[in-house]
Amino acid sequence: MNLLRSAAIAATTILAASSFGATSAFAQTDTIQSPTGYFLPSDSMKYASPYYRSASDDWGWTHNAISGTFTSATLNISGFDVDETSGEIDNVYAYDNGVKTLLGHLTGVNNDYSFTTFTLGSNFYDEINSGLKVWVDIDSTNAGWELTLVKSSLSVNGSTLPPPAPGVPEPAAWAMLIGGFGLAGAALRRKRTSTAVRFA
Repeated sequence: MNLLRSAAIAATTILAASSFGATSAFAQTDTIQSPTGYFLPSDSMKYASPYYRSASDDWGWTHNAISGTFTSATLNISGFDVDETSGEIDNVYAYDNGVKTLLGHLTGVNNDYSFTTFTLGSNFYDEINSGLKVWVDIDSTNAGWELTLVKSSLSVNGSTLPPPAPGVPEPAAWAMLIGGFGLAGAALRRKRTSTAVRFA
């Protein structure tokens, strides 16, 4: 019972800390990746359908709302096999009050992972508060290029980014994982102590 109470207190503390950050001007990152449908879940599938996509496979997604005030915001999109230096153009748009607005195109090289960073002006801050909508026009020149999108990371107030490759947890996920190990260790220690007392 004490273990359950300790776990509940720890979970409440983590939730309180994350909600405090969500309503203040602290740095925050919202990263969308698997399993939203088309973001790459693992390196082994980078050339597989539906992740490796062409000009007829354009698509969009919506970030989770980030509340609070911002002094800066960037949209960081990780792609694999963006042959921008060879002429591939994958245009990225964000919606500003319902208007599809061109931010630029993805950058990168053949057979590699990379983030492309788009700086968002203050006109997008209200969209970030309600959930920024993003759209990618894959191979906008229809020249036969293909692309794998890995993740979309919306960063405010200078928050750090996860690695561009798939399957790497964000810092918050690491904190929860480490906290879980700590709770499990504490439970085992308590169990050993109570067992030793019982048989002494």
